Amino acid sequence: LRCKDGRSRSSVNVEESAYSEKITRALTSCQAYLEKSIAAVEGVSEEYDISVWHAAAELEYALFLFSLKNANSDVTPKWKTESTDRSDSPAKLLQKAQVLVAKSRTSGISGKWLEAYKGAFAARHILLRIQRESARKKRDLLKRSNSYSSSS
Repeated sequence: LRCKDGRSRSSVNVEESAYSEKITRALTSCQAYLEKSIAAVEGVSEEYDISVWHAAAELEYALFLFSLKNANSDVTPKWKTESTDRSDSPAKLLQKAQVLVAKSRTSGISGKWLEAYKGAFAARHILLRIQRESARKKRDLLKRSNSYSSSS
C-alpha cells in the first residue's frame, strides 16, 4: 500500500516515529535547561542567559520538527498565546514555560501531537519574552554605565 505521495506506509510510519522520538528528546532537553535557568535566575547572569538560550534552542528545534510532522496543515496562525502579566518576574515566567513544556511532552508521549505542539508554541512565546526583557535590561545597564563613564 502506498500513500498519496508515493511512499510506502511503512516508511511513513518510520518517519513519524523518528519525528516523535526527536521531539520528545528535544522537549526533555528543554525541560532540563529550564530547570538550570530557574536555579540560576538569581545567580550568575551568564549561566542564566546561556541556560535560557539553550532551552529556547531546544524548543525551536522541537517546533521545527512539529512543523515537519504536521506539514499538511498550518495550524499555528489560529493559536492564541497565553497572556502573561507584565509584572511577572523572570522566575515566574520560567515556571510557566516549564509547565507548558512538561504538558507538551506528556501530550506527545500520549500521542496527542497537536496538543503537544500548542504547548510548545505557547512556551516559546514566553521564552522569547524573557530573552527580550533580558536584552533590554542589559542595554539599559550598558547605557547607564556609558553615561557614568562619559560624565566623569
